[in-house]
Amino acid sequence: MIQIRIGGWAGQGVILAGTILAETFSRVLKKNVVMTRSYTAAVRSGITTSDIIVDDGEIYDLIITRPDVMIFMYQKTFDRYIDLARKSKYVIVDSSLVKSIPSDMKNVYSIDASSIASRISSPKIANMVLLGYYARITGHLDIKDLEESIRGTVSRRFLDEDLRAISAGFSFS
Repeated sequence: MIQIRIGGWAGQGVILAGTILAETFSRVLKKNVVMTRSYTAAVRSGITTSDIIVDDGEIYDLIITRPDVMIFMYQKTFDRYIDLARKSKYVIVDSSLVKSIPSDMKNVYSIDASSIASRISSPKIANMVLLGYYARITGHLDIKDLEESIRGTVSRRFLDEDLRAISAGFSFS
């Protein structure tokens, strides 16, 4: 079983990133997947999360209790879930937005996703940079599988820049 939480601020594409991961595991890799979303009622304001649980067998839990991966796109979200993050094998952060990380956390993988996304087109695609980086760091899925899912999920209008963002995250060292 793989448990993943993506957390950020409303409007950062957290729900879309979660949907793409869930689609990749379910449709492309033929795994069983449960995805839950949490967001505030305010538009473009408040903490937002996407939780994805993946398994070969049946999934009975809807709540992440011991995440394998946590991806953070906003400091307040990181701060809220820091105790859960300490239990995680991988904590991936957008270093331009998550700057205060305790020095005793050794499971943190930082990437300046917002800056990389801005060089491609816009900081709005930082979520895609982080998905590419997730694929590389964890080895849970291949970039080709992620790209296939993106082709079937995002609008053609954004497809090229999203694929470039995924690739940039995957190739980050």
